[in-house]
Amino acid sequence: MAHWALLFFFTSPGWAAPSFVPEGGLRLSSAAIQAATGSYPSLRVYYIRNNSQVFSAITSDGSDFVQDAGVRLSSQTAPALDIAVSSITGLSILPLNAGGFRMLYSVIGSTGAFRIYSATSADGLAWANATGTAVNVDNGQTFAQFPSLTELSSGDWRLYYIQNSTFGDQAANHQVFSALSANEGLNFSTGSAVVAAQAGQAAATLLTNNKVRVLYTAPLSGDTTNTTVLSALSTNINGSVFTLESGTRYSTPPALGALSLPCVTRSTDSFRWRLYYGVSPSSDVFSAVTDAPDPQNLAPSAAFTNGGVIAFTILGEIFSAGPGALLRQAGQSDITGTSVSRSDDQTITVNFDVRGKFPGFWDLVVTNASGTSGTLRNALFLDYQAGDLTLLDNLIRPREGTRTKANVSISIAGRVTLEVFTITGEPIGTLLDSELPAGAYSVFWDGKTASGYAAASGLYVLRAKGPKLDATRKIVVIK
Repeated sequence: MAHWALLFFFTSPGWAAPSFVPEGGLRLSSAAIQAATGSYPSLRVYYIRNNSQVFSAITSDGSDFVQDAGVRLSSQTAPALDIAVSSITGLSILPLNAGGFRMLYSVIGSTGAFRIYSATSADGLAWANATGTAVNVDNGQTFAQFPSLTELSSGDWRLYYIQNSTFGDQAANHQVFSALSANEGLNFSTGSAVVAAQAGQAAATLLTNNKVRVLYTAPLSGDTTNTTVLSALSTNINGSVFTLESGTRYSTPPALGALSLPCVTRSTDSFRWRLYYGVSPSSDVFSAVTDAPDPQNLAPSAAFTNGGVIAFTILGEIFSAGPGALLRQAGQSDITGTSVSRSDDQTITVNFDVRGKFPGFWDLVVTNASGTSGTLRNALFLDYQAGDLTLLDNLIRPREGTRTKANVSISIAGRVTLEVFTITGEPIGTLLDSELPAGAYSVFWDGKTASGYAAASGLYVLRAKGPKLDATRKIVVIK
């Protein structure tokens, strides 16, 4: 199962993303959930307790936990590390292709050094340290903490972690760095910053469309306490370039304390996400879930009112099986979608019949099977199709009885005029001036003036005006 790792962004704001709704009660006391392996009903979560030990527990629903016996990892885990450990601050786990698991975990040494180490386990219960640090930083004084792993669609592992952009460990200079591994975490490339912005801790996950989303804690503008959870979405499947997502995923009032150590897993229904988090100074674990569907894009985003039944694709997130979709505009009847089909939790296809519907912007409303709904404002712009003017035989010889056929079409009822002018703009005659319903019409010009005389040889202009129609065509007259 995918779990969240850390990552950030540095580009301009993009699409919105789903927000989390708090769940009542607490999940675990005196703990910090940091990773999860397996799947429901035997999902195993790993959590830090006492700042120095890693424990695990099984959950069938993401809310209640049964603790596994014993300690998974601690400062005493063999073989001994190359520094004395003061505290374990974060961890992340991925399964290995050959079986078993690899954990990356961050520590603070007794002398103040910040390191990220690796450990492996055959069963997820008994762990042994690997030799050497997993992430190389400039020296023991450089801050490197809170690892978060995600496996890309290519099979490579991408690690996200918090490092100081300058020497020292000042929180204002903490940024998200990333490194890539092609051998399941045995070695990582040199890390580099993914976003030049202050970050506390973060959690990232691989979405169904193979892009990476990162949630991270951050302070409000002008504040120093991390009271919000924001997010960024990768623009590629390599998880290396990110775009900020607008809005806040989760927040708490500053008076409650700082949000800390986010960890995200799928919920039991497989299309929603559950966020585990702490609120300092409490050391308890709380949770929140994504609730409503989050439609983010409708394609096509524009159509004509005479387009009939059109197939649309809805992109977004948190789409349940059996969703419904409709278009809504104030003062108009809803356009209910038909043939609604959910490809996955991020994609829906649907047909909308837009014939004769009122023009302008329409909102898209997606409703999950549970009854919760999400709205994408101004998702579709409906418009009348522009009128058209075409000519058949635009070179005529009146004395031989030839004539020009003008075909005029309008998609809106209204007044239509069809007039002939000389090339210098002098009026020759009016062929049509009528109130007409929407449709197609044909009008002929035999090369004569309004007085019934044959027009002189030369170039003439035929102009059609009507609802969403203002067109000119040229006609050549030869006597």
